[in-house]
Amino acid sequence: MAQKNVVLFLTDDHGAWANGCYGNREVQTPTLDKLANTGVRFANAYTPTPVCSPARACLLTGLTASQVGIHDWLQEAYDDIGNRDWLGNNKTLFQYFHDANYYTGLSGKWHLGQSHLAPKGADYHFGLPGWQGTHNAEYTYIKNGEDFVSSENKSKLITDHAIEFLERVPEDKPFFLNIGYIATHSPYHKNTHDPVMTALYEQAEFVDIPPYQAHPWVKNEGFSFEDPTEQDLRDHYVGYYAAVTEIDNNIARIVDYLEQNELAENTIIIYTSDHGLTTGHHGFWGKGNSTRPLNMYDTSLRVPLIWNDTDTRAGYVVESRVTHYDTFCSLLDAVGIPLDDQQSFAGTSFATMLSGETIDWDDTIYGEYGDLQMIRTKQYKLVIRYPDGPHDLFDLEKDPHELTNLIENEAYQKLTSELRQQLETYYKTYSNDDTSGINVKQLHRHNDYEAWRDGLREKRGLQQY
Repeated sequence: MAQKNVVLFLTDDHGAWANGCYGNREVQTPTLDKLANTGVRFANAYTPTPVCSPARACLLTGLTASQVGIHDWLQEAYDDIGNRDWLGNNKTLFQYFHDANYYTGLSGKWHLGQSHLAPKGADYHFGLPGWQGTHNAEYTYIKNGEDFVSSENKSKLITDHAIEFLERVPEDKPFFLNIGYIATHSPYHKNTHDPVMTALYEQAEFVDIPPYQAHPWVKNEGFSFEDPTEQDLRDHYVGYYAAVTEIDNNIARIVDYLEQNELAENTIIIYTSDHGLTTGHHGFWGKGNSTRPLNMYDTSLRVPLIWNDTDTRAGYVVESRVTHYDTFCSLLDAVGIPLDDQQSFAGTSFATMLSGETIDWDDTIYGEYGDLQMIRTKQYKLVIRYPDGPHDLFDLEKDPHELTNLIENEAYQKLTSELRQQLETYYKTYSNDDTSGINVKQLHRHNDYEAWRDGLREKRGLQQY
């Protein structure tokens, strides 16, 4: 059989909870549900960093943020950030596949610096340079080095060019295609989305979103949501659900193309998101950077992960906890491409799980966001904010919504010490001194983060955090 093709969907801000196949009772995701029902769904998939750029770097390189040195979302509208090659010599999936004689392409979001250029190893590029903008307004894209101006819906255009890529694949090559949708990213308000999509949810009750009660650390960027009205909330719920369905409809176009052109039988389809998202869960909107201190709530971390392939066990649900590092390793393993033996990779291949096989698996996961680090076992989550807190400890079995911080509880001090030692050992292995989140003094943006990070170690406290 010919070498497997790969379509990797990497959506922005799509929380695992916002999918029918993950138990949401109102959002309409028939295509993703079908891919899950005919493929494998991972019930407990996590991002290592709950914000865009480092999460993407982790999935595309298999390396931690503290190995790569990207610790926050990159504000590419600023030339010194947008024109820099933040990944440097770190090898991405595009290069791995290109070196294995694949035809490679990106249609959609990159967000790792130099978004106006094709990623190294990509043969085809339709991208979003600078700030990605809104969803249905005029925008200047980049297509294989040339400006492309359009006011059409971004999800439609990204899909149009993904299909164009598929039409260009040489007959003698397999392909690797990364599709990056942004519809589930802000702005969330329904007025920024397709009215046909928003009409689907005007009467929805949003039963899977908890009542909004502001978190004491709330910092909802771009919203006046410290004290939202019920209408504010509904308008944003409608927009977010509409965005999910818009993405699902466009995935259907890709699946249809593969089926109509007899490519589906030999193509691995993977759907995931860079990180999770809260739409009022925990009392804030957004992800890890929507509170001060930054947060590592599961709602910010959990992502959908669906793997559809004729070699997988149809309808199988994997309960083991996996991360983007594992997905990176598993994808290369599944197509027989070896890892770079000069690198130390944090992930493990779960490829043998895809057929339903049970294997020994460590359910412990790790995460970071700048100088915040996290370890999550089956029962406990410890969050350490260097150098001196505040820290979190949650018993996830007794307190799955992470409401009761046990860090000051004397009965948990031995456990906290053990978990912290395990966390420190992990990042000694998977970080470099010059790129470690603990050592990097600034996050990569030109706004309040810069001032916040400059004075962080001298003025630790909630007002500066």
